[in-house]
Amino acid sequence: MKTNQPCWTLRLLLLNATLAATFMVFATGCATPNEKSYNQEFNQNLPTSPKYTIENVNDTCFKVEVHQGSPLTGPDRIIYVKQVASAVAENEAKNRGWKNWDLNYIQERDQGWMHVVIADVTRKNPVETTPAQPSNNP
Repeated sequence: MKTNQPCWTLRLLLLNATLAATFMVFATGCATPNEKSYNQEFNQNLPTSPKYTIENVNDTCFKVEVHQGSPLTGPDRIIYVKQVASAVAENEAKNRGWKNWDLNYIQERDQGWMHVVIADVTRKNPVETTPAQPSNNP
């Protein structure tokens, strides 16, 4: 029986390339590159090990997504995730120099054991003015 050597070589190369690509996908994981650990960034030790991302929408709005990094059952996991969303939103708003903002939960879901919250943070008064200084004219 004759075998076609170039055909088998090509199949073997394609199989190796596919396996290598699959390995790279699993080795790099599913985390987004800008995902941060709440416990590390805010020097906390929450049992849910929350992870978060901040996505800039425009000059007056950004999104915060928070999810559990480790399993925890019961209502506490939801409370922790929402507390983290609020703390991250407040910190980011202050870093942007905002004095007033609204936090609106736009999505909340469970993905297996993981609770996920997505919130929009919108600046309330984009044209914040500083109070006029009293004049010292006699």
